[in-house]
Amino acid sequence: MNKYCILVLSTLLATGKSLFCKALGTGQYSKKETAILNFKALFIAFACSLMFVANELHRLLEISAFSIILSVFFGISVALTQIMQSTAMGKGPASLVSLVYSCGFLVPIFYGLLFWDESVSVYQWLGISLLVIALCLIVCKGEKGGKMFAWLPFAVIAMLGSGANAIFQKTHQYSPFADELKIFLVYSLLFSALFTKIASLLIRNKGEKSPELSKKQRVIKKIVVPLCLGICVGLLNFLNLSLSGKLPSIILFPVYNVGSMLLSSLISALIYKDKPTKRQGIGFAIGIVAILIVGIF
Repeated sequence: MNKYCILVLSTLLATGKSLFCKALGTGQYSKKETAILNFKALFIAFACSLMFVANELHRLLEISAFSIILSVFFGISVALTQIMQSTAMGKGPASLVSLVYSCGFLVPIFYGLLFWDESVSVYQWLGISLLVIALCLIVCKGEKGGKMFAWLPFAVIAMLGSGANAIFQKTHQYSPFADELKIFLVYSLLFSALFTKIASLLIRNKGEKSPELSKKQRVIKKIVVPLCLGICVGLLNFLNLSLSGKLPSIILFPVYNVGSMLLSSLISALIYKDKPTKRQGIGFAIGIVAILIVGIF
């Protein structure tokens, strides 16, 4: 497939992932149900990943202990990030949650600066400074009645999880076992599904009751949404892997990161009517410019 077609498809899948995360966290489920639905989605993602290694299935039993151990930590991080992102999306505007979530790329930047002797350009420091201003506009007196604090903690945890995921993946690529990356991702998605399954078994409803749903609503919310989310997560991991090193950042970063953020925000505003305040809108716009500066330069 043409690399530009893969980029467009990845952008659409990232948008779909955000929107299905929002559908999964709209408050129509108990905590236990949310964990169960996330398990379904991540198990489907794992099943999808097997298609990408169909000709390498024999390597599943030949993987190194290093990759297995790291995939456990990566899998737990992926699961936690997934649950936190869907919860944040369900409680807050998609535009603001997407912006905070996208800031996860700063985590590996600072980690690389501290532990991998990687450098940060003057332009990137400028972008990071603008991003801080953007987040201040979003957070400071952005919403009344504490609404912001209903979604912000979950978005921040999802952001940190997203950054941790990048660190785990990069750590694997810096290791002598870099050629096991595809198999490593398969095991990571398997452990993500197992982690959410264990979480669903441990969670107690504590009197929470789900609203009555029609048969059609049950099918959509309990089958269609996790199915679509799982497909998005599974395909996205491997399509992004195939894009690595094939496109310049001046094309890849704006189209994928900012494109998916804008599409998610627009579609969510139309479907869920979750629009940011004027101050938050300005912060969102500055945040997009900041992310472009950091990603391109």
